[in-house]
Amino acid sequence: MTNDILASGNKFLTIAADSVDELVRKGIHYILSEGESISSRAGDAQQAYGVNYLLRQPLNRLHTARKGAIKYLSREFLAYFQGSLKAENGLAKASKFWMSLTDENGNVNSNYGYYIFYEHVEEYGNQYNWVKHVLITNKDTRRAIININQNYHKSDTKDFPCTIGIQFYIKNKSLHCETTSRSTDVITGLPYDMGFFSFIHELLWKDLCQSGMPDLELGSTVMKTTFTQIYNKTLSKAYAVIENKLSEDYLEKMPLIVSAKDTISDIMSGKQETAVIKWIHSHAE
Repeated sequence: MTNDILASGNKFLTIAADSVDELVRKGIHYILSEGESISSRAGDAQQAYGVNYLLRQPLNRLHTARKGAIKYLSREFLAYFQGSLKAENGLAKASKFWMSLTDENGNVNSNYGYYIFYEHVEEYGNQYNWVKHVLITNKDTRRAIININQNYHKSDTKDFPCTIGIQFYIKNKSLHCETTSRSTDVITGLPYDMGFFSFIHELLWKDLCQSGMPDLELGSTVMKTTFTQIYNKTLSKAYAVIENKLSEDYLEKMPLIVSAKDTISDIMSGKQETAVIKWIHSHAE
């Protein structure tokens, strides 16, 4: 673990791993050993500061160390694909917990798929198309950003999005993805957010490869977090992940994205023509 935790002064620390399971375990160990006690709106917790979670292999995105995690992730994917901010039509199908965060209209703000695929961008349709466009236009662009947390979220909402935004960039012929998060729960947030962001990363990478960049490689997916915590109410789940006896060579994977165009068509239409979308639907049942 020592070689994969890299400190830079007192400003930030990077925890790196080849899989989400390994990343979560390392995050738990770090927070339990280096975190401090805090009291927040969501409850008492152990919290660390300035942690970057780096997934070196974005295809190893499944959290297998907790029973039911793959089903929840798959249901969350489907809610994101639908893009509805209405909780009962989207995220509440993954977990009824989301109903406790709704506003007076029954909406939540953390359906990330809405901001990626459905929030309108003049001339480009959505933010996904925007980042694809600017990367194709200029491989050195610093503008390939998807905004999640918005100015209109600044109210006393129960659901203030944890993710601020997603940035993509090309370095050394590889496409990298970095998300910025104000706060990341290592138990209920990190494995699922990293799972989805790494999927979008793979989708955009395949899209660019099939749109004139055939030699582009898939780089790392990073979540840059200001605060990262384990709440006391989920401490037992954290210990269960640490004590899980799954062999390190046991690693289920989602099918690869073969055609970005067909995958996006499935996402936007609700169809299941591609292997990866079929897999997500089947594991959500």
